[in-house]
Amino acid sequence: MTEIQEFFDAAYRGTDRYWWRQAHRYSTDPDDHPASLMTQSILRWARQRPPGRALDIGSGEGTDAIRLALLGWQVEAVELSGIGAAKVRRFMREAGVEVAVHHTDIRDFAPAHAFDLVVCNGVLHYIEEKSAVCKQMQDMTAPGGMNAVSLWSTFSPVPRPHQVVPTFPDDEEGAVVGAYGRWRKVLLYMERIKQEAGHLDMDEHAHSFIKMIAEKPSTADESR
Repeated sequence: MTEIQEFFDAAYRGTDRYWWRQAHRYSTDPDDHPASLMTQSILRWARQRPPGRALDIGSGEGTDAIRLALLGWQVEAVELSGIGAAKVRRFMREAGVEVAVHHTDIRDFAPAHAFDLVVCNGVLHYIEEKSAVCKQMQDMTAPGGMNAVSLWSTFSPVPRPHQVVPTFPDDEEGAVVGAYGRWRKVLLYMERIKQEAGHLDMDEHAHSFIKMIAEKPSTADESR
């Protein structure tokens, strides 16, 4: 993962904010994020229950983590990029919240407790062995908890600007969706050939995504 870490170190070092440059980036109102059904769905779910424990995997600059912390959740963030991890710490202080930041590879992360919500946005297409990481996320999720996962699909080719590091998109009905076969799907949709608006440092391009929010069964028998 050294290439991935160096790629994102350079990206995050090159601008004050690489992601979510809008002024309302930390709004906890789902209606303030009409361009992201995933963000809307996470916020609606998180607002409908008492605050619990959340883990943001591949936190980037911490936007998802900070939103959840603003809702009163106890949030931890895992970020491979050292520059990104430092930004999460800086931006959380500016937002007036606490997020426990872990600068590490998710595959090396050993949580001290279970989480009610695990967010994994834009990570799994950099990992070839996805099933093992999905099981890791599932094992660290409390019964009845949620996993929110977003990654590139193979519906369209990896855009040329992203072909500078190894990537491993998944089939739409591939390893990731298959790993959640017995989990209740709160959201599952395939976003195909969506124009990317988040990169000022790259030429215009499009991605295809798998977007899923799934609820862990409340008993161990149902998980099998």
